[in-house]
Amino acid sequence: MNRVRIPAIALGALALSLPGAAFGAGQGAKDYRPGAADVARTQKDFAGGAGEFRFVVIGDRTGKHRPGVFEDAMEKVERLRPDFVINIGDLIEGNTEDLAQLDKEWAEVGAAIDRLSVPFFYVPGNHDLTNEVQRTEWRKRLGADYYSFTYKNALFLVLNTEDPPQPKIARMKLFEQYGGEAMKAVFEALQGDPAKAEALFAGDPKLAELAAKIRGSENVAFSADQVKMVRDALAKYPEVRWTFVLMHRPAWKVDSPAFREIEQMLKGRPHTVLAGHYHKYAYEAHGGTDYIQLGTTGGIPGGTADDPAVVDHVMWVSVAEDAPRVSNLKLDGLFGKQGPAAIVRPD
Repeated sequence: MNRVRIPAIALGALALSLPGAAFGAGQGAKDYRPGAADVARTQKDFAGGAGEFRFVVIGDRTGKHRPGVFEDAMEKVERLRPDFVINIGDLIEGNTEDLAQLDKEWAEVGAAIDRLSVPFFYVPGNHDLTNEVQRTEWRKRLGADYYSFTYKNALFLVLNTEDPPQPKIARMKLFEQYGGEAMKAVFEALQGDPAKAEALFAGDPKLAELAAKIRGSENVAFSADQVKMVRDALAKYPEVRWTFVLMHRPAWKVDSPAFREIEQMLKGRPHTVLAGHYHKYAYEAHGGTDYIQLGTTGGIPGGTADDPAVVDHVMWVSVAEDAPRVSNLKLDGLFGKQGPAAIVRPD
């Protein structure tokens, strides 16, 4: 009996043609060819569409700022390459009418911001606008102290809670008069549950007196012209996909008729409200809207070191088709290609 010898390569081809022969459940009878269209991946769209963008929000830098932290943040944000960066106020120590000192402070923070290759939007804080001299300097150096802009069909409302600048509180004198424990108790109560705060103050006249003095300094101020700016911007852009409201002092925590008016204007449109000032992270939701108080990016800590809400961070916001996605990045959690051992932390 003559045997026909079939080359091995032909057997392989025959096997591939037989029913049920396959390399795997996902490949079927197809051969794998590097560069073919059916690569091993999920069938989801790539990110980075024409309407998508990412931006970074920077927290408080001042109030006895810690040298090097803000500068480190700018270098790390530059590596992330967002579309732009925006802050929520308090970039300089301020609290002075000395033009030479103001020039020095703005030059210092400006040198750090210049490390960015993307736009940086300024939001004024109480340290930046402590008095009319500082407001004049702001307008001369930077431009408007409240404004709006749009980017990829999203509206940004930049508010000034110091319009006009508010009276400065001598916190050091209060510290000397009432003591550190009382100051700590009042600030923690004012940032916590309102009902618990009122119960605490009702049972301690000394704390109630201190709270009244601190509250008196925490008022926000929005001029009629600023409220009109908001109204005009909302009327001009009624169909944007999202509205972001940025300010320094969290105006929703105080009795501000002007801000209540702004909130009424915002009703019915998807929006997010961001602020800072208290140097401690806090989140609230009102009527389905996120109200977020950022922590610090180099400012004095707003509580004890063991409080997880007291953190140096930047906020990363991704905007695509649905609601914005907010992530917070701890500064000491980011490190470069050299690895974590190469991190140089400021003193």
